[in-house]
Amino acid sequence: MSLEKVVAIIAAKGIEGIKKAELRRELQEVQELDSILQELVRTQEIFIERKGNSFYCWHKNYYLQKLLSTDQKFSLLYSLMNSMQDSLNARFDSFNAGLDAVTTEVSAIADGIRALASTGQRDTSANDLALQEQIEPINIDYDRFKEQLDHALASSSSSIGWVELCNVRKDLCSKMNISREQFYHSFEEVVSNNYDKYELSTGGEEGIQLRGLVHGFVRCI
Repeated sequence: MSLEKVVAIIAAKGIEGIKKAELRRELQEVQELDSILQELVRTQEIFIERKGNSFYCWHKNYYLQKLLSTDQKFSLLYSLMNSMQDSLNARFDSFNAGLDAVTTEVSAIADGIRALASTGQRDTSANDLALQEQIEPINIDYDRFKEQLDHALASSSSSIGWVELCNVRKDLCSKMNISREQFYHSFEEVVSNNYDKYELSTGGEEGIQLRGLVHGFVRCI
């Protein structure tokens, strides 16, 4: 006798279930029925419950229906659980919808920023080219520029160390009498040679172009 046949007989009784004694009479040829039933209970294929002096067996598909129809307390708890689950599902759906909207908006803003950055870079490049044609290039002392840069960063940095590059550029251009292009040329040289000392961040009114983004904030590490 296979487990499947025992399960099929119990399932055929539906919500009413079947007495264990009746099941034993139907399966007289099965000598290890108790062991089979214990295994089916362990795997939750069936459920066994005592009613009066008799034990009844239910298939898993009908046991819940039996409890809902006969046990008012269980039926109430089951309804409350379903109501809570529906409420949670509604909240999650609302949250997901809001998150999708925010994600879409952030993506649109990011696209707009990239477009503005690209336009600004093209404008800066054009202005730089015009200025380069007008200004006679001069040699800038590397050590003096680095010294002035470190001093400007130390005196202007915020509580977290970040300084807007355009402010540093204006300060050093005024003190050293150098052009915007000469500043950024020297700045990139210093940062490249001391990559472990300086850290750049995106943003700001102006800066240097890295990986397609304008980096306009700098701090000493």
